[in-house]
Amino acid sequence: MSNPNQPPNELSIVRREPDGPAPMDDVASQMLWLATQRRPWRSLAVVGASQGVPTLEVANMLAKLSWWYRGQPASVADFRDLSLRLVDYQLRDVALQLERDPVTIVIALRSIFENPTVVPVASAVDSAVLCVNLGATAIASARKTVEAIGRDKFLGTIVVRGGETPARNGAGAPG
Repeated sequence: MSNPNQPPNELSIVRREPDGPAPMDDVASQMLWLATQRRPWRSLAVVGASQGVPTLEVANMLAKLSWWYRGQPASVADFRDLSLRLVDYQLRDVALQLERDPVTIVIALRSIFENPTVVPVASAVDSAVLCVNLGATAIASARKTVEAIGRDKFLGTIVVRGGETPARNGAGAPG
């Protein structure tokens, strides 16, 4: 449980040395970005493989990387608590934005065990990445998630530590 009186930890997929390269130009960020480029996509679902995976933080980092390397606007849609009643409406809105503007949309989703809307949303976008919590996500949960959405939808897996900070070397592992 976090203390609301403490400032939030700055979440990042990579840790930067004080005299190191710009946050988006370090090797770990570049490798993560390249791992997501296995096929073209403009809409990407960030799917938790189990409860409590910080998909919003990962989605924010991927949107920043997309804007940095593509030079086009990228936005994050927080669909973690999307109700089944609003799935079609939100997916139409995403499709309209993609049709209208040269943007990238990264969608944060919970696990299929927390919200049943994950499957239709992840199935409707161009690609997905699976987020697993190191030491907490069961392999069976990750497999069930990939089976429910479809293996061909996934670009790979991102490993996060402790439910808070994405791991440096987890990028691009097969989904």
